[in-house]
Amino acid sequence: QNSHGTVHMDNEASLPARRAMWMACGTFVSRVLGLVRDIVIGFYFSRTYTDAFFVAFRMPNFFRRFLGEGALSVSFIPIFVQHLAEGTDSLSYRAKNFANSVYTILLVTVGVITVLGIIFMEPLFLFLFSSTSFAGIEGKLELAITLSRYLFTYLFLVTLYAYLMGIANALGSFFIPALAPALLNISMIVFALLPPTIVSVPPLLLCWGVLLGGALQVSLTAFVLYRLGFLPSFTCRFSLSDLKIMGERFFPSLLGIGGFAVIGLLNLYFSAWLEEGTHTFIYYGDRLLELPRSLIAVSLGTALLPNLSYFMALDKRDQLAEVAAWHRDILLFLILPCTIGFWYLGLPIVDGLFRRGLFDAVTTQKTALVLKIYSILLVTSSMSRVLATCFYAVKNVWYPALACLLYIVFHACVAPIMMNYLDLAGLIWATVISNAFFMLLLLLAYPIYVGKLYIWRTFQRWVQSLPVLLLLLLYLYFSVSVFSSLQASEQESSILILFMVIVSSILLYIGAGVALRVPQALECVRLIKRRTNRLVP
Repeated sequence: QNSHGTVHMDNEASLPARRAMWMACGTFVSRVLGLVRDIVIGFYFSRTYTDAFFVAFRMPNFFRRFLGEGALSVSFIPIFVQHLAEGTDSLSYRAKNFANSVYTILLVTVGVITVLGIIFMEPLFLFLFSSTSFAGIEGKLELAITLSRYLFTYLFLVTLYAYLMGIANALGSFFIPALAPALLNISMIVFALLPPTIVSVPPLLLCWGVLLGGALQVSLTAFVLYRLGFLPSFTCRFSLSDLKIMGERFFPSLLGIGGFAVIGLLNLYFSAWLEEGTHTFIYYGDRLLELPRSLIAVSLGTALLPNLSYFMALDKRDQLAEVAAWHRDILLFLILPCTIGFWYLGLPIVDGLFRRGLFDAVTTQKTALVLKIYSILLVTSSMSRVLATCFYAVKNVWYPALACLLYIVFHACVAPIMMNYLDLAGLIWATVISNAFFMLLLLLAYPIYVGKLYIWRTFQRWVQSLPVLLLLLLYLYFSVSVFSSLQASEQESSILILFMVIVSSILLYIGAGVALRVPQALECVRLIKRRTNRLVP
C-alpha cells in the first residue's frame, strides 16, 4: 500500500479476485435469467402450485449441496490442485487419474441415491410436511410428492455439473461454467410459457424445463473440459492412495459444508407449520439474496480455494493468510452496501419485480419482510463461506464440521421458540442469528488453525470506508420516500426510478470510495479496468 492508500497486489495475490470477476460475470447473466424465470413463475402459478414446486425443487438441491458443491469440492480440489502443481505440465497423469476415479465413484453413488430418492419420496414428504397448514390443503402434498419424483432426477445432472465445474475452476476456467446455469433458466422460462393444457398439472411443465436445462448445462461444461483436454471418464484403475486421503477429508466436510443444506431442510419443515405461501415467500426472498451472494461471496470463495490450496501446496502459509485477509476485506466492502440496499429497498424491489398476475399484494408484503431480515444474513453467510474456504485450503475439515454441527443444533433449538412469538419473522430471524453463531465459531478458531486475521489492518481500512457507508445509508434512506409517494397505478414508473436509484447508489458508493482513497474501492476499480482493457481492443 503506497502513501495514497492504493493497494498494488502482485499477480499471485490478486489472482482469486480476477478469477472471481470472470466467474461473477457468468453468474450475473445466469442470475438475471433466473430472476426472469421467477417473475414468470410468480405470474402464472398460484401459491399452492409454487409452494409444492419450490419444496420439490429443494430436494435435489439439498443433496447437491452435500455432494456436488459441498464436501466433494473441498475434499477433491486441494488434492487435485496439488497434483497439477507437482506435475511437469498442467495436465499431469496423476491428476487425470484422480479425477477419473472420483468421477466413476460419483456417478455410481449419485445414481443409487437418485433411484432411492424416487422410491422413498412419499414417506419422506409425509414426515416433513404432515402439518395441517400444508397437508391440510387438498391435493397439495400429493402434488409435491409427484413433482419431487420428477425433479429428483435432476440431482444426477446438477451433481455431475457441479463436479465438472470444480475441475474447470481448478484449471482456471470460470466464465463458461458459471454461465452454464443460464441454459437451465432459459429452458424453464420456455416451458413455463407453454399452454398449461398440454399436461395434467401445470407445474409439470416446470419439471420438464428443469430436466432439459440440467442436461444442457452439463453438456456445455463438459464441452469446456473437452476443449481443455481434461474431460473425465470411467475408469477401473482407481487412484487408491488419493481416494483414501480424500475420504478422510470428505466425511467431516460433508457436515461442514452440508450443514447449510440441513438448515434449509429444517426451514422447509418449520415453514410447513406456518401459513400457506410461506415456502414461496422464503424462496423468493432467498432468490433475491442469491444474486449478490453468488456474484460476490460464492464467486470469491470458489476462486479462492484453488489459489489458497496452491499456496498451501508450496508451504506459503503466511502468504495464504495475507491474501485471504485482503479478500475478506474486499468481500465486506462489496457485501455491506448490498445489505443496506435490501434493508431499505426490499419492498420496492419485490413490488417492482414481482407484483403482477398471481403474485398479489399479500405475497409482496410477506416476501419483502423475508428479504429485509435476510439482508443481514447476506453478511454472515458470505463471511462464513469465505472463512470455511480458508480452513479447507489448509486441509482442516474437522473444525468446520464441528462448528456446523453446533450450528445445526443451535438453529433447531432457537427456531421453534422464535416462531412461537414472531411466526414467519421469527423463523427468518432465527436463521440469521444461527448463521452469525456459526461465523463467530469460525472466527474464534481461525488464528489457531489457519493464520493471522490481520484485525488491525482490517480496522484501518474500515475506518477509511465508514464515511462511504454512511453516505450510502443516507442516500437510500431518503430514496425510500420517493417510493412511498408512488401509487400502485404508477408501478412502471416505480420500476424505472428503482433502477435509477440502484445504479446511482453503486456509482455513488464506488465513486466516493475512490475519492476517499479507500483501498478496497481502488482495487475493485483497478481490476475492472484490467478486465476492460483486455476485452476492448
